[in-house]
Amino acid sequence: MRASLFLVGLTTLCTSCNAYDLFSLSGYQQDTFSNRADVLFVIDNSTSMVEESVDLALNFGGFIEDLSARESNTGRNGVGDAVASYISYVDDRAAFVDYQFAITTTDVDKQAGAYSVTVQRGDSDVAETFTNGLLCDATCFTNPQSLGNDPSYLCGEPLSEQEEVTTQYLECVCGSVEAWLDNCGSAKEEALEAVFLAMCRAVENPPEECFDGFEIDGEVFEPAFTEDDVLSNEGLLRDNSTFLPVIVTDEGDDSRREAGQEKIPEAYLELFSRFRQRMAWVVIGPALNEDLSTACPGPATSWGSFRYEYLVYDSNGLKIDITDGDCENTEFRAALDSLGDLLQNLSTTFPLSSVPIKETLQVAIDDKPVERATEEGLDRLGLPVYSDGWTYRADENAVVFHGSAIPSPNADVRVYYLPLDGMPRELPF
Repeated sequence: MRASLFLVGLTTLCTSCNAYDLFSLSGYQQDTFSNRADVLFVIDNSTSMVEESVDLALNFGGFIEDLSARESNTGRNGVGDAVASYISYVDDRAAFVDYQFAITTTDVDKQAGAYSVTVQRGDSDVAETFTNGLLCDATCFTNPQSLGNDPSYLCGEPLSEQEEVTTQYLECVCGSVEAWLDNCGSAKEEALEAVFLAMCRAVENPPEECFDGFEIDGEVFEPAFTEDDVLSNEGLLRDNSTFLPVIVTDEGDDSRREAGQEKIPEAYLELFSRFRQRMAWVVIGPALNEDLSTACPGPATSWGSFRYEYLVYDSNGLKIDITDGDCENTEFRAALDSLGDLLQNLSTTFPLSSVPIKETLQVAIDDKPVERATEEGLDRLGLPVYSDGWTYRADENAVVFHGSAIPSPNADVRVYYLPLDGMPRELPF
């Protein structure tokens, strides 16, 4: 196998060693799989987003049902079913996405990245808890008369059985009208800043930039994060997980740490890297034309929307236009189905535990060597397009798969390399 070619010269060092001993002396083998997905929905709660938020809420229950359908079909009575469940997990790990969902908003002045609700796979009433948090805390309702009306509604009837969100439903799950009416955020949508602050709140030792004030374009910003906020989002970022911010907005990003009209959010890319967290960005946002102008009339800026496109590309994430070709609202059921596909295939990026000597990197999937990908051109964003295979991304210290080389969740992925600074302190196997 190509993956073991560079071991041959070490045989004189240990004539009695087996293959494992030889590899321990000479290099590093890493096989990586994690089905943990920490999903943070960042909802634009400005006045223009009511319809989209309601559509998201109405379709979320079906999304959860689809995501867990294969698992729910596995029996759980007795040892036989337990064994069958384990075999099913081994054979099809994609059916067992270890997800958790949280919600925050693009309103940094009011919420500053704090999440309003968090639910995990295995919790009872995942969809109901999530949708109630979305509607009660992250949706800008300004007029009860604009909602549906169903005097016959009985508290406790699930939203999945309703055709619309009614005033009576909100009064049951959120409280009095005053509790959810006019729950509107700033007209300045700062999704990237909200994600950064949410991450600051999730770790025990936040980067120093979390606490800093700063000045951009002559405007001075006071810190939105203090020592009292440390671990206020505890549990949002789990070990060995993929963090997926899901931004739902009809406008581009206008976060405060980037100079005006900057297309590539370099400041935030640097800030996110401080957390050493595997990330994949999902954006349900404004559509762009081929020339990168905004596709539909409205307040979205092309440069703010480009930031989202760049983050999605950079992380092998997912971009879904919030409007269709006729500039009508997208079908959120289809958008959530695409998110489900991404959650079930988190295997595009494999972080490495030690920095490799790049020339020694070799990759195998199911014991078959995978070729290094080559750059074949640029896409409409001016970013590289790769052939099928893998590349090494130094800024993330990760192997990234492209095209048909992207492994299935069931695949045995192994990355071999010589570490730059000698053997790592801990072996991953």
